[in-house]
Amino acid sequence: MPMTLFELLAEVASVELLLRREEGTLAVAVIATSAGRRVLVLERTYREGITVLLDPTDEEMETARSGDLWKLWNSDRSTDLSSVI
Repeated sequence: MPMTLFELLAEVASVELLLRREEGTLAVAVIATSAGRRVLVLERTYREGITVLLDPTDEEMETARSGDLWKLWNSDRSTDLSSVI
């Protein structure tokens, strides 16, 4: 079975995978760094697109666990990774 990016980060970069969920055409994962920061990553699974939220709030974490992932995707706090690279 192939290793995911998050599993690789957990193994080599001292991050912990806190949450992973797929719903429809969106997938979400939250990782925590050894410095205590959290990064919420959303991926559109039917076409290319990844966005991140740094240090997600408790409300954003709850949405990632069980809410509407599109709210996170469309959040003003989300950063499209294509704009970062």
